[in-house]
Amino acid sequence: MARLGDYIEQIRGVSYKPEDVCSSTDIDAVAILRANNIQDDELNFDDLVYVRKSKVHEKQYIQKGDIVVCASSGSKNLVGKAAVAKENMQISFGAFCKVVRPTGLLPGYVGHFFQSPKYRSTISDLSGGANINNIRNEHIDELDIVIVSEEEQEKIINELDAISNLISLRKQQLAKLDELVKSRFVEMFGDYRINNKGFNCKKGSELFKFSSGKFLPEEKRLESGIPVYGGNGIAWYTEEALIDFSTIIIGRVGAQCGNIHAVTTPVWITDNAIYIKEQKTKAYTLEFLTELMRMMNFYQYADFSGQPKITQKPLETLEYIIPPIELQKEYTAFVEQIDKSKFEIQKSLNQLEILKKALMQKYFGEGV
Repeated sequence: MARLGDYIEQIRGVSYKPEDVCSSTDIDAVAILRANNIQDDELNFDDLVYVRKSKVHEKQYIQKGDIVVCASSGSKNLVGKAAVAKENMQISFGAFCKVVRPTGLLPGYVGHFFQSPKYRSTISDLSGGANINNIRNEHIDELDIVIVSEEEQEKIINELDAISNLISLRKQQLAKLDELVKSRFVEMFGDYRINNKGFNCKKGSELFKFSSGKFLPEEKRLESGIPVYGGNGIAWYTEEALIDFSTIIIGRVGAQCGNIHAVTTPVWITDNAIYIKEQKTKAYTLEFLTELMRMMNFYQYADFSGQPKITQKPLETLEYIIPPIELQKEYTAFVEQIDKSKFEIQKSLNQLEILKKALMQKYFGEGV
């Protein structure tokens, strides 16, 4: 074991002023990565901001092998997230990020360390703050890392890269199946926004009775049992169900408010989510209504004056197409076939992720 700080250099992101920001079309524009660009252990280049090149120091450009880390966040789940740059880029990074640049170990080896359970749990414990969670240089410098020969590092990198690539492939397969479901929906039901198939329509208040969930005390939040749905999906588990019928849950509060989850088993729903307590007319199959609501993108009706949130009002005032139930059943049968394929892929994905976690623990140590 050795102190990580002896094998890396840390470079903190820069806080740019509003007057530094420019258009992506400017000839001297430089893209800036932010915390939201670190997703699923990879760098995502959507929603970039740009500043003038004169404001970016040469050392701030991202190099191949750099590990871009979310260094400040209001969320414990986001702080510490990291992704490895796969090539040299004329891109920099903002104030809420930092770069860890390996100097005495192979970048891929250090990069995998930053995805390990040990790193994630340790950095989460260290990064506490009153409102914002911050990672200081010493938090990373004082981490312990296992030192092995360069040959052994190469072996570990190749093994973990292979598993990571398979995990990425499984996720791509799931995404393609989701796209297939969306395409089939549009083929059968057209564009719901203009109702070009001429279906009947009704307001949400005529079709559904919505209800908010119920607060779950902290002492009842468990790591297994009955799923507890909050604003962003499953948050915890518990011993008691709030409802025991099939329905749709809509995230009410949080960065992913408006997200849609169909449930067919008993669940608890917190007050950070809304659910359909009753279908007044029994006009829909669960599968059709789930995809319709996802396409309607309730997030666009959120209030952003504070923490993003939606209310029941837009859900009740929006108009919903009502295709013939037989057509919906045909679509449901298609979705059920796709779900069978997704189940097998998800099963493989789960096994790969368990294997990767076990190897991470073997090579880098146990998480807390």
